[in-house]
Order: sequence, then C-alpha cells, then structure tokens
Amino acid sequence: MLVASLILIYTFFILLLYGQGFVSLLKREFSYQTQVSIPFQLITGLMIVTTLGSFASFFIRINWEFQAGLFFGMIILGAIGIVRNYQLPIHFFKNFSILQIVGFVVFCAGAFVILYAATLPPSNPDTGIYHAQTIHWIETYPVVPGLVNLHQRLGYGSSWLLANAIFSFPFFNIQSFHLLTGALFLIMACYFYQGIHELLEKKYFFNNFLKFGFFIGIFIFLLDQTSSPGTDAPATLLTWFIIAQTIQFFETRQSRNDLEGHLLVLLIFFCVTIKISSVPLLILALGLIISLKYFKNFRKFGLIALFSVIILLPFVVRNIIQTGYPIFPGFPVDLFNLDWTLPIEKVKEEVSVIHWFATLPHMPREEFYSLGRRAQTIQWFYNQLPRHKAILLFIMATLLFNGMLCVFKDWRNFIKRNHHFFGVYLTAFAGCAFWFLSAPNFRFGYGFLLAAVCLLGVPILVFLLERYSLQEFGKLEFLSPRKIFNWLILIVCISAIGLSIKSNIQFNKIFDTMIMPADYPARSTEPCGFANFQILCQSSYNSCSYSPFPCAISGNEYVEMRGEDYRDGFRYIPSVVSPNDIPNP
Repeated sequence: MLVASLILIYTFFILLLYGQGFVSLLKREFSYQTQVSIPFQLITGLMIVTTLGSFASFFIRINWEFQAGLFFGMIILGAIGIVRNYQLPIHFFKNFSILQIVGFVVFCAGAFVILYAATLPPSNPDTGIYHAQTIHWIETYPVVPGLVNLHQRLGYGSSWLLANAIFSFPFFNIQSFHLLTGALFLIMACYFYQGIHELLEKKYFFNNFLKFGFFIGIFIFLLDQTSSPGTDAPATLLTWFIIAQTIQFFETRQSRNDLEGHLLVLLIFFCVTIKISSVPLLILALGLIISLKYFKNFRKFGLIALFSVIILLPFVVRNIIQTGYPIFPGFPVDLFNLDWTLPIEKVKEEVSVIHWFATLPHMPREEFYSLGRRAQTIQWFYNQLPRHKAILLFIMATLLFNGMLCVFKDWRNFIKRNHHFFGVYLTAFAGCAFWFLSAPNFRFGYGFLLAAVCLLGVPILVFLLERYSLQEFGKLEFLSPRKIFNWLILIVCISAIGLSIKSNIQFNKIFDTMIMPADYPARSTEPCGFANFQILCQSSYNSCSYSPFPCAISGNEYVEMRGEDYRDGFRYIPSVVSPNDIPNP
C-alpha cells in the first residue's frame, strides 16, 4: 500500500491543480466569488485531465509523453498561484465531541479499507476480457482505426479506460497500475462523509441523508470493484455525486452557488462519456439549465454549451475512429461508410448479446429470445439475489406509500415546498427504466436504483423529523432522542464497513500488497490466425488480461490489418462475403 499511497497522492495533486484551474477560469468568466469544495474540485480536475487526454490520444499514445506534458502543466498552474489555502469543508480539527471523534475514526477506517481494496487484483471479469487490453492499446498507440474488428469489446470507448491509462504509469516498467478507481472511491467517501458529519451536527437536511445512504452503498454494494478499471463503479459513484450535489444545490437555493450548477451540467456530460447508460442524467442537465436561466443569458449558455461540446467531442470522434459509429454499440446506423466500420449485423448482435447476458446469462441465447417479455421478466426476477429483490420491492412499496401519503394535507404541503426536486426524481426513475430495458444486471444499475431507494425513503424521514422534532429529555442528554439517532447513524456506518471488511479483506494475505499493489493476473494464451496476421489469443478463462499484448479472445479469418503496422488499424475483408455470412468470432 506504500506505492499505492504515493501514486494516489500524486493523482490527487494533479486533479486538484487542474480542477482548481478550471474553477478559477469559470469564476473569472462569470464573476463569481464563491468557493467550491475540495472533492468537487478533484472531480472537476478528473474531467479536465481526461478530456485533455482524449484529445491527445488522437496524435500520441497516452504514456510518458502525455504524463510529461501533464506534469509540466501542473508546475505552471502551481507557479501562477492557482491553488490557494482553503479551509477544509469538514471542521475535523476543532470542537470535537465524542460523536465527532467516533465519526472521524469510522471515516479513517473506511478510507483504509478502500485503500486496501484498491491494491487487490481486479475482480471484475470484464477487466480481463477487455478493460486491461484497451488500456494497453491506449498506452501503446494513438487511437487505432477499426480496433473493434480485432475484438468487439475493444470498441467500447469509455473515457474512464483512457483516464486509467493516464494514471497507469507503464513507463516505470514495474506494472500498469490500476488505482484510479480507488482514488475516485476515496474522493467520494470523503464527499459523502461530509453529509454524515452534518447529520452528527444535527443538520437534518435532505442532501445529508442522501450522502449518508450513498456512503453506506459504497461499502455494501461497490467495494469489490475498487481494484478494477471497469466503468460500472465510476458511473455509479458519479451518478450519486451528481444527484446528491443537485439536491444540495436546490435545497440551499436561497444562497446557492450557481458556479456549482455550471460544473454539474459539465459533469453530467462527462459521466455520459464514461458509460452511455448514464444518458438519463441529461434530464437533470436540462433542469439545471432551466434553473440557471441560461436561456436568458446567451453568453453563459454559449460558454457552457461550448465546454459541453469539448467534453463530448473526443468521445464521439474516438468512437468513430475505433468502430465507425458515433456511439458503440448503441445505434447500428452506418453514417460514414468507413472501410474499417464494423458490419451492422455484428453491432446488432452485440446489442442483443448485452441484453441477454445482463438478463439471463445462464439460459441459452436462442432460448432466451424465444421467450416473451413477460416470461423473461419473471425468470429474471426469480434469478436475482435476495438483496436485489429487496431493492426492487422497496422501490415499488415506497413509491406506492409516498402516493398514499398524499391524502394528508401536511404531506402535500411538504411535497409542494420541495417541488424543485422533481427533475432529480424524474432522472432517477428514467434511469431505472433505461437500465431495465437495456441491460438489467444490477452491477450496471446501482447508480439509479440505489438513488431511487434513497430518494423515496429520505423524504419520509425528513418529513417525520420536521413534524415530530427530536426533543431533549431534561438533564439526561446522553439519552436524548437526538443523541440516540446520531449514534444509530454511526452504528450503521460501522456495520457497513465491518461487513465490507469481512467480505473483502483476507487477513492472512494483508501484507502481500503492503508495499506494491497487485498486478493484473496472468492468463494463458496461444497463437491464433487472422486474414493477414497472427497474434496471441486466450486459451482459457475467456480472458487476455493485460499481457501479452496484443491479444484477442479468438482469431477471425475475415479480419485483416489495414496496413503494415497495428497503428493502421483493422477491418473486415471487403467484398469477400456478405455481412450476413460473417461468422461470430
């Protein structure tokens, strides 16, 4: 964990400098005097660095060359005094109560668990199938035309895999580090813990309860993904961050920070580039644009629109270069007729495979598609884990219960006072629907599903706290309802972290990664043939992992190199067979 800690410190420093640099730019353009929290600056820095890397990947590999430029930019930002002294958003170091001391210890324990989990071998099976190889391609070459033809999963152009390549440091010739997901977990844990700290100070606001719920969700549902460069956990964490921060933005509308509103709009577009299933967040972006009255200020609207395009543009262009499609595998329409475009039939098949595998992977695909939608849904629900069934049932039950409460006038007034949250609820429910119709694997849907759980449960709790305020019992302050309630919050946090320790930490191996984080696991391979070249393909586990490189899942005699070098890309052999006759590699 020693090397991992050093890399994470460097990563945080880079993100903070670039994040604060961009925040300062917006403050100057919009004449804002407000501050942005440290976690928000770090996430903003991640967005900026990833976007810079995406543009650079058109011309150079993302290796020491880009890292040198990034470091040089960091020196310039530091030299011109972009980063100033900020007061921590959590007042950890003064006026400690017993609750705050315990809370701080709980947070430190959680941070240690996350750091340890980040040093383990990746447990996400998709990492061996394509995450690690995609990162290796980004480290080795600029964006490769038709890379999708080598193996279809290599066409999944998530900006998160590029961000991992930025901070993988392969030029040290030690290993390709995969610690960026762990860095994001630590940032989000710090951000969500701010809500718990506020609750311990008896500030029972809507956004604080949401942050408390998401903090628990990190340890119960996501921690096993900490060591993987996969896209599911980052998309989930950023979805939670955007929803919680939007609620806070509207909840403090009397003194709200419009600068944060601008950044939230941009982060939504950034989240879409990480995982296309985040697209329902665009509903929230529209709500923020309306709230910020962009349509009445053409300059603000123009600048935010320009920044949004800058974030999306490299993602779309990279997709076109790698697959021939602006979004892959979302919309199988060949708009550009490029010679390296993956045949449309293969794209349609990939979409169907995703839906089948996310729904009933243990059932043969032909049998799955022979069932009607109703039968598929019944079989899908029957095969879910008990905790996943509980999430679905809780959403349906609390949605019905919230509706039944509308018979009470006080509840209706409570809803009217919080009508500005409507866009957040619409986004969460749209996200759940999109997830269910496209790829209903719970690993893909935690972002919107657990957001829906919190958004439906928290209003009832806040309403009860407003209506029946917790009163002190005379001199027995240690037994007051407020004290008991706050201790319950900490007990839940301790229990969640304890369960994650039991599930993720093997104490007999805890010293294995004390110095160096675990590398990608090695997989066995064997030579396989393509039309005019030969590389290695997996021979077991359906996985190539990171090395050897390049590696594919299987050969394909209909795929050829477009030139003499891998940099020239790959394509299906034109005019040999019709696309309908192309076998599935």
